[in-house]
Amino acid sequence: MSVKAILSRLMLCLCGLFIISSAYAESVIVATPQQGVGIEVNVFDNPDASSGKPSSTSVVRYSSSYFVPVVQSFKGKVYMFWASNNDQKNIYFSSSAEGKVWSAPKPIPVDNIYSGVSATVFKQKLVLTFADAPRQQLKSISSDDGINWSPVDSINTRHTALNNKAVVYNGQLFVLYNENGGKAVYYVTYDGLKWSPEKTAFQETADTILNLVPVVYNGDLRVYYTFFNGGLFERTYDRGGNWGAKQGLTGIPEKGFLNSAAMVNERLFISSGATTFYSTDGLKWAPYFAFSGRSAYPSGLGVSYGITENDLTVRNPQLPSDLATGLSHTDYATFAWRSFFALNNTAKAPLPANRGVGNPASSFADSGKVPQSPSPLLWQTFAHRTELFPAGPEKNTAGGPTRPFGSDPQYSYIKFPNGIRLAPGATFNHYNNLDEATQIGQNAIFFPVNPPNVAKTTDARGDYAPSHDSQILFEAKANPVVYEYAKGLSSFPDNIVLPDGAVEVKATWRKLADIPAQNRARYHTATVVTYKGLDSDPVAQNEDYALVALHIIHKTPNYPTFIFATFEHEDALTLADGKSPTGLYYIANYNKIDYPGLDSARPPSATFSDGNKTYTVSLPKEGAVANASLNPPVYSGSNGIPEGQAGPIRVVQPLTMHSEVKAVNNQVKQLMDGSSEFNNSVWKHYQLKGVQAIPSSTQTDPDYYLANIMVESSQPGIQLFRGSNVFPIPNNNTLTNARNQPNIKVPDYDHSTQSLTMGGCMGCHGIAQSSLKQGFSFLFDAINPTLGNGITGFANPETVGLPDPRTMKARALKYSFGPQNTEAVEEANK
Repeated sequence: MSVKAILSRLMLCLCGLFIISSAYAESVIVATPQQGVGIEVNVFDNPDASSGKPSSTSVVRYSSSYFVPVVQSFKGKVYMFWASNNDQKNIYFSSSAEGKVWSAPKPIPVDNIYSGVSATVFKQKLVLTFADAPRQQLKSISSDDGINWSPVDSINTRHTALNNKAVVYNGQLFVLYNENGGKAVYYVTYDGLKWSPEKTAFQETADTILNLVPVVYNGDLRVYYTFFNGGLFERTYDRGGNWGAKQGLTGIPEKGFLNSAAMVNERLFISSGATTFYSTDGLKWAPYFAFSGRSAYPSGLGVSYGITENDLTVRNPQLPSDLATGLSHTDYATFAWRSFFALNNTAKAPLPANRGVGNPASSFADSGKVPQSPSPLLWQTFAHRTELFPAGPEKNTAGGPTRPFGSDPQYSYIKFPNGIRLAPGATFNHYNNLDEATQIGQNAIFFPVNPPNVAKTTDARGDYAPSHDSQILFEAKANPVVYEYAKGLSSFPDNIVLPDGAVEVKATWRKLADIPAQNRARYHTATVVTYKGLDSDPVAQNEDYALVALHIIHKTPNYPTFIFATFEHEDALTLADGKSPTGLYYIANYNKIDYPGLDSARPPSATFSDGNKTYTVSLPKEGAVANASLNPPVYSGSNGIPEGQAGPIRVVQPLTMHSEVKAVNNQVKQLMDGSSEFNNSVWKHYQLKGVQAIPSSTQTDPDYYLANIMVESSQPGIQLFRGSNVFPIPNNNTLTNARNQPNIKVPDYDHSTQSLTMGGCMGCHGIAQSSLKQGFSFLFDAINPTLGNGITGFANPETVGLPDPRTMKARALKYSFGPQNTEAVEEANK
């Protein structure tokens, strides 16, 4: 394990957030062929146990096969594939919803197979690899649905590939193989378009390599292999394309034959014969489960990611620390939901000492039984952005914090060195400080108090009056891992690389009093800090607000570009009756749009897929945003809308939610509906909008345009964002969206081999990675010397209400999407 990984693990333990739980959510599957019986499948719901005890055992009846079965999760099912020693024309498979009840075996015709089968998921396709006879040539087939299969594809290799295994790493499909009786391991890669020429992974001299097992674990591609005359070893391949030195394994009999590997969170499993072993470092192993049946052949391993009722009701649910590669979008959606379960448990008492630590006596179900939890939720106790980078004297030389994470809430701003005035009876001793009143400076967004009608003045003019409607407010927070990283800085790094386990959240709220009384129990609520008055003279007050959306971004060892997930309340565009429109709208901090690099004669568009169908929608046209023919009419510089701004613009929702996300949402809803623990739960009214885990330039990839309807509402700016924006808004009040601009370096910044043009949340945060060198976090703007002229911290809180153009431009200046534009603020003040 690298020093970086060790420090990251230590940080996790110190912070108490990611301590390994006694109840993992995922289940390990061990599939063992048994002569004369079939394939016995044992499911283990507690993979963290020191020794495995099956929670269920089933048998897939089939004539004996000495080939190792392969188990693979794909689009909400678990598949098992195997080859038969008496049928060289077919691959056989069975499927299960959760790994406990299996379908009858079915054949997949492949004409000629002379090896075992390997399986993974790449670019939303289930991919199988195998070798034929007598040439032992590498072959592959793929499927979009697990039912219909492509023709067999031959992969050119210089060496035979009888023993081959597929794995996904660095955004590519790797197939590793060794010749029968050879001393080297070879591999080819596939990028979705073509196969690479064969490469040599490593060459041994002492002995013949008997077989190999690859797996991605702790951010590296690891290849485990055995020698013919005994000895078990591992080599790693890192993101820089370097193969490490050979390392020996302990705890597994040296004459063992390694078959299959799988990972769950921080634990790695490998099978040798019919015995399964586990490890937490990949080198030292201990027995987990030994198959006790007679005439057993080697076991195959896999993981079931399906959500169960236990995930929703278990005490102290744990934030998942990592996820395997080679998965479908369904598995990323379950990861997102499990993160939501953990973060919305209550925090451990007493506070503030236990900020960032989950309550061992509480559950996700418990926290939703009343709208306002008696104890703050886990994520609510994370550090506010102004605690991460304080403006006051309690900061290090880089501008990071010096206080212990478990300290009372403390919010400070550059422009108010003596503190901000408090309204009578108000206090800052609350964990939610709603100091952002715009969508990253681009828009102010409102719920009509009288839906769906925008508020207007009562005089004869009847101008728009957005400040009379219910404005959405925001806050950004970071977990202990990010906090400790910032605390340890002595200067601003040339390139920020946040540790594994880093989590940031952005929470979105609306005023509870503006929601009809009969509907308030549908929301999680909290007493928060908001600001009234002017940005230049704010007054802090305490009010009850309702949570309407929650962004979660999470860096794991196997996903260095973070996993992005966003949840929203179901009453965003429709009222509680599910039909009547809320009238949600925004006021744009610009009145013109430009798309540089695109053909001005052709309307710009966005294309996306929901998993079943592909859609193309037209984006707002270039030029003026104001359009009096719309409903409601959109103005700029008149009818109550200030010069340089435009609105009100009705929020619309393209059909971007992916079908696999919908399926997981429905599964969670069914579990809640079927449990008495959720009879009146607020959590029944929240849904996962989408999740991004894999960078891409392909618009039709799942959730490419990930956006939350209440956090990213303007289509060219952030809802259907890709590329880059010139931001803050320049003097001519034009939003510029360069849609073909690369914005993210992969596989990570330090080992970048290419730049992609990503969309949605990851594309937006990709600018913080690629252009600003801030490791996907815009929070580090506060200490970036190129942005703050050596002054660290955040300038001021944003007050409630629609401000004048000068204030809006000053707000926009704080969000670094591109060139800083102080001249725009001065121009607005003329």
